[in-house]
Formats: sequence, structure tokens, C-alpha cells
Amino acid sequence: MGLDRQLRPATQSDVAREVGVSRTLVSFAFRDAPGVSGETKQAIFDAAKRLGYRPNAAAADLARKHRSAVGL
Repeated sequence: MGLDRQLRPATQSDVAREVGVSRTLVSFAFRDAPGVSGETKQAIFDAAKRLGYRPNAAAADLARKHRSAVGL
């Protein structure tokens, strides 16, 4: 684990790197989309837990180009 990982939360890219799959496949697994084998999905979930991955709502909003928060 590098110093940069110690200073920031784990990302889907970190999980993908740990498992040896693409970030897109990690996203598919978290969304329970078809096309991800049960074995791969379990490896992704195990790595996410090990790395302390937590979904980031702001990042998801940016990816969807949608805002779920309102600022004042």
C-alpha cells in the first residue's frame, strides 16, 4: 500500500488494481449488472472490504452528470 492510499479513501480504481480487473468491471459488480461472474464479484467485494472502499456520492453524481445535493 503506497503513501498516497494512506492519505485518501480507496477508489474503484484501487479495488480494480487489487483484483486485476478493469474499473468498469468493478462498477458493474457494485451495480449488480449482468456479465460479472460470481467468483469475480466475490473477489471484488473482498478487496473492497479489505481496502476500506466506501461509495462516494459526489463522484457518482459527477459520473452521471447529475446532482443529488443542493448547496446554499
